[in-house]
Amino acid sequence: MNEKYLSHQKRYVIGVSGGCDSMALLDMMVKKNYIVAIAHVNYNLREDTDEDYKVVHDYALQHNIPFYYKVFTKEDYQQGNFQAVARQMRYDFYHEVLDQGYDAILLAHHLDDELETIYMYLERGSQTNYLGIEPITTIQQMTIIRPLLDTKKQELRDYCLQNHIAFHDDYTNFQTHFKRDQVRNLVLNTYTDQQKEALLLKAKAYNLNKQHIQDQLKPLLEKYHAQNKINYHEVPEALYSDFLFALLAEKIPVEKLSGHLIHEIIHQMTSTKPNITLQLPLHQQFIKAYDNITVTTLPSSEGYTYTITSLKEQDYDDFSIRQKGEMNDGIYVTEADFPLTIRSILPGDVIKTSGGQKKVARLFINNKIPSHERAHYPIVVRNDGQIILIPGIAKRYEYLSTNPNLFVIK
Repeated sequence: MNEKYLSHQKRYVIGVSGGCDSMALLDMMVKKNYIVAIAHVNYNLREDTDEDYKVVHDYALQHNIPFYYKVFTKEDYQQGNFQAVARQMRYDFYHEVLDQGYDAILLAHHLDDELETIYMYLERGSQTNYLGIEPITTIQQMTIIRPLLDTKKQELRDYCLQNHIAFHDDYTNFQTHFKRDQVRNLVLNTYTDQQKEALLLKAKAYNLNKQHIQDQLKPLLEKYHAQNKINYHEVPEALYSDFLFALLAEKIPVEKLSGHLIHEIIHQMTSTKPNITLQLPLHQQFIKAYDNITVTTLPSSEGYTYTITSLKEQDYDDFSIRQKGEMNDGIYVTEADFPLTIRSILPGDVIKTSGGQKKVARLFINNKIPSHERAHYPIVVRNDGQIILIPGIAKRYEYLSTNPNLFVIK
């Protein structure tokens, strides 16, 4: 057991299924005098789950260890992929237990689990920031520690047998219904030790390279987050794929990010088109606007209209009203102008400027307002229906005052 991330001053919750892996971890932690509690989940998928419960509960009673138990029924996970749903329910339960005064969750993932994960990622050709299973991660704001990643499953089984630690095998682990089971029982059990070592070395080389790339991406991502966009020419071409993957992974689960999707985004991003919008999973969109790129949540397609009766400062979803600001965002208004309307663009909108009547839609284009921003750009209209301000773009000719008292901040 690797104790690098453990402390005797911390309190740990161990996820214990009753199998040899988690029972070995539990016993090791107890024998080394760590402060632990047990969290056991029953999914009621097998007819012998009572035996799992008995093994774990008997150990808890024998060693006077706090025991937390959660029972689910098949109705709880009827919707969606079972493994994904079960995982979510399990982590929700861990969160409940952690809130009882514990510091971290310990899980018994071992070297064989790591090999399965490496093989599956390589087979899919999926992008990931870490190839394998990380020894310490954060999930749902919980610290998850895996101290057994250097230990083979057979070693854990031998530990239980040699130390007379009861455990109960989950017979479904030997089936091939799920992809991971197929990899475990039909592929990796045919590998030699040399082949397994080669997989681990490949993962190590991948992770070292990824760390180097992450170091290069860090200042680029910081710049992107500072302004919520970045000119893609500032990103080295060799980093396009990794940079886009990092952006998308902030809002979309990595399993939904295929290499094909990243390739298509790069193809569109580097095209000569000035404005591009690509729909992404989970109501996200990739936007290119005059070489600036961003990933945003899909906006509402509906416009907006607000009635303003005074110079009171106030914040709205798409703009703010202030009494101080940049000259191009402000106009001087009097009581005769009220009530004002601040709304989104309408077909046929025009504004009379000192240079003549201008179509608002053309002004947006001329000022290189990204197409995805135009539908929600604020337009100020006085009580007779005349547009008097498009912040940062144009003012009606009578409102070219050098002493504005109303500022509309996009």
